[in-house]
Amino acid sequence: MEIKNYLKGLDPYQAKLEKAESGKLKNGKRTTDDSSSTGDRVSVSNEARLRTEAYSTALSASDVRQEKVNAIKERVDSGEYQVDSRKVAEKLITEEMEIFQ
Repeated sequence: MEIKNYLKGLDPYQAKLEKAESGKLKNGKRTTDDSSSTGDRVSVSNEARLRTEAYSTALSASDVRQEKVNAIKERVDSGEYQVDSRKVAEKLITEEMEIFQ
């Protein structure tokens, strides 16, 4: 099963951060284009930058914990992995009841 991330392009700070970063020259001076000549400017707080970095890192992280998958595969192959169907059924019923409350 694959869960796709449809929120990838919805980072609210990314566009502001990119615009702020693109407005800087190598010498630290800002460029003046048509939109900035009117006096408008974008300011991104350090917290917003940190959130953007954290969001980007989270999106690029693997959703699969490969070491755990490998450990379970080994247990299944060796016959050690046993599923308690009663516990699975109880959990499914409990979660189903919580959904409709």
